[in-house]
Amino acid sequence: MTPLRRRSLLAAPAALLPLARALAAAGPDAPEPDAPVPETPGLAAHAAARRRFYGSALYEDALAADPGLLAHVRAECGMLVGEYSFKWASLQPQPGVFRFATAETLMAFAAANRQRVRGHTLVWHEANPQWLLDRLAPATGERLLTGYIAAVAGHFRGRLVHWDVVNEPIHPEDGPPFGLRDTPWLRALGPGYLDLAFHACAAADPGALRMINEFGVDYAIDWQQRRRDKLLELLAHLLARGVPVQAVGLQAHLDAGERALNQTVLARFVADIASLGLKVVVTELDVRDDGLPADIAVRDAAVAAHARAWLDAVLANPAVLGVLSWGLSDRRSWLDQRFPRADGLPQRPLPLDASLRRKPLWSAIAAALAGAPAP
Repeated sequence: MTPLRRRSLLAAPAALLPLARALAAAGPDAPEPDAPVPETPGLAAHAAARRRFYGSALYEDALAADPGLLAHVRAECGMLVGEYSFKWASLQPQPGVFRFATAETLMAFAAANRQRVRGHTLVWHEANPQWLLDRLAPATGERLLTGYIAAVAGHFRGRLVHWDVVNEPIHPEDGPPFGLRDTPWLRALGPGYLDLAFHACAAADPGALRMINEFGVDYAIDWQQRRRDKLLELLAHLLARGVPVQAVGLQAHLDAGERALNQTVLARFVADIASLGLKVVVTELDVRDDGLPADIAVRDAAVAAHARAWLDAVLANPAVLGVLSWGLSDRRSWLDQRFPRADGLPQRPLPLDASLRRKPLWSAIAAALAGAPAP
């Protein structure tokens, strides 16, 4: 199942945070108060010891309305990514009008805490303003695409470590060359839209690592094998033509109920990417538990074991630079909206629980980072 609209679903106002905390309680009792920040090292320190990084997506409302979460973000994360603030609909809601304030708030928080920031995302088939879709056509597409990337990547030049230049371009079922998804960009510009995007980003912000970010490449099942094959085919094609792709983001939206996790297949896929001379980043890690029993201890153990097995296979390759999770705490996750549990309980997909206490998943990520070879 494709997680296409997860980031749009999370654009909730700050006023909903108290409700989100209440819903995150795994029972009828009121939610516990926020846990203090532990004195022991956070995940960023565990990653740095192996010359890697750990970070998290941060929903923008938290910067104004969730100081408890922010304290843990400071302690656990060496890198941040905005859930929505770097997307086209947020940055250019109207023609010729750029609004960088929300993204700059995240940048300022990161700078104050010596954290790095990755840009997500320049080109995607979701989170686009309606005016763009109305104007996008073969005669206008190149100017719209390259002009936007020049303006946005140029604005942040030298301040971001990564750009997800193109997000989720693969969908073999659509049929175009290289398994490309049938998107407004493909219809307007053909497969060359990726070339245009990467060259424009390289010109505007040459120091940021330029990435294709993709989901659904995690398991030894047929439809995901087709996605892996097509992604590798696309990468080889782009590189052979001099397109400046430098890395691949593996989103890692995992499912603890999925039994087709094959470490050999996964490790071979990462090695195939590395053999092309590309780096790899785990960009959006979280773990569904909607197929598991209600018991919290059972769910947490299964989520941790599943993530540890996936991470061990991926982090064994020195081309993998680090790990980001799509959120730090269970108090808010797109999974509760996209894949609600049948029993109505909130999912527990992230390293900290709704009260900001470290969970078995936190320990699994720390152990996987500690056991990985340095890149």
